[in-house]
Amino acid sequence: MGFFDLFSKKQREANQTFLAEQRNQQAISKIKKLAIPDNIKQQLITAGVFDLWFNVKDLTPLIELLEKSDEIITYTATGINDQSETSLLIATNRNLIIISKKHAKEIVKTIPLEQIKSVLVKTQIVYDDITFVVNNDQLSFNSLNKMSASILADTIRKQLKPDDLDKQMEQIKKLKELVDQGVLTEEEFQAKKKQILNI
Repeated sequence: MGFFDLFSKKQREANQTFLAEQRNQQAISKIKKLAIPDNIKQQLITAGVFDLWFNVKDLTPLIELLEKSDEIITYTATGINDQSETSLLIATNRNLIIISKKHAKEIVKTIPLEQIKSVLVKTQIVYDDITFVVNNDQLSFNSLNKMSASILADTIRKQLKPDDLDKQMEQIKKLKELVDQGVLTEEEFQAKKKQILNI
């Protein structure tokens, strides 16, 4: 690695750090302006949430849910569900809460984390897609901010049963190696992957 490559890498890292700090400061300012309870503001700030496109009216179902329990927000992200509705995905210490805007009202779905079998992130050019495998069903959302999708997926994965998830990921990696070696076809790999993930 040459001097200029090293300089470029350090400069790029410094720029990314600066931009992340700017984004966080803007998010904190935006969250503080929301007319929501202070404890929920603090949870959003502590979780490092920056991808929050819902207004106070849209957040009312979340506020009502959190006020009735001792759940804590661990992360949130905004995406679009398969009915083309803007959806706020909220990970808490117990549930995945999905608030989807449908015309003038919000639809709220609460999924206990223990029902989530896996979380898959599909990288796109501009945005990412995220799929939650819940029991034998899939919930997919697209157009998530790349960083938010990754953080949300990692946050939920950490809260899942690590043994099951680790075993599933290890099995999928081994199958992918067999595809790379030409032992399995892509179709066989996809079928086995769905079987492992109970899709």
